[in-house]
Amino acid sequence: MSTPSVYCCGEAVLDMVPAALAGGGPGYRAVPGGAALNTARALARQGIAAGFIGALSTDPGGTGLARALTEAGVDLSLAQRSDRPCPLALAHPVDGGTRFDLYDLGTAGALYAPADLPDRLPDTARALVFGGISLIAPPAAEAFEALARREAGRRLIWLDLNIRPGLIRDAAAYRARLTRLVALADVVKVSDEDLDWLGGGALDRLRAEVPMLLHTRGAAGAVCWRGPDVFVLPAPRAEVVDTVGAGDIFAAGTLAYLARQGYLCKPLAPPEVALRHAIGHGLRAASLSVARPGADAPTWKETECAH
Repeated sequence: MSTPSVYCCGEAVLDMVPAALAGGGPGYRAVPGGAALNTARALARQGIAAGFIGALSTDPGGTGLARALTEAGVDLSLAQRSDRPCPLALAHPVDGGTRFDLYDLGTAGALYAPADLPDRLPDTARALVFGGISLIAPPAAEAFEALARREAGRRLIWLDLNIRPGLIRDAAAYRARLTRLVALADVVKVSDEDLDWLGGGALDRLRAEVPMLLHTRGAAGAVCWRGPDVFVLPAPRAEVVDTVGAGDIFAAGTLAYLARQGYLCKPLAPPEVALRHAIGHGLRAASLSVARPGADAPTWKETECAH
């Protein structure tokens, strides 16, 4: 692939998901996870040159994550390799989805710091994607906020709030950080769960603050606000097997369509028909992913054929 046009900034996590042991009984299977990793791999599967900015451990878990990214075609030239442990997340099925218990203290991802950021990005970089657990606590959260602030004048900033309430220890500091990042963003994506945590009036505040707001609503599809314009797109019907990574894959599908059509630039100003097609493509990608286990993103061809 060519030099990346989209960099996914944040965490790479080894997800431990329930699986039957060879001898019988319950156990766990290790799979690649984390918002930035999922989005980068999904973009690459959509045929978009993608890169990862963040930390990858040199231990067996981190080496596996690096291999998964490389095999997908994701560029790791701006990733930091660290001898600190790989972050782990233990998955538990719950009503309506999956709960993850994160084991992150002292890990490569948690201790990624502003000094670890790349000095500069290639001129080909058109967009940066932020979101997920990497924005919760310093020093990693400070690093990614600093990167967004540094690049916001030159690159498209896509912010997927992807809030994980169970992992937040300092809610006031986290809210303040999200507020600052929202002010830098060209596109903000929120889910129903994000809005619940943000509290009453959050949707109206975000609509007034960002150039483009995407509200994903699971099986109900997505709503897009751009200035005074608003439209709703339905989600394709899907037999849901696993919702893990669906929001990341939606983001990747939408970005991939915009990139292929030449609209991935700042300011983001595609005509409405192109924007509708982009979001529809993202919804189809997400619907295909939830029909199979894990954050298994479809290819561009699979997504287009799902019309």
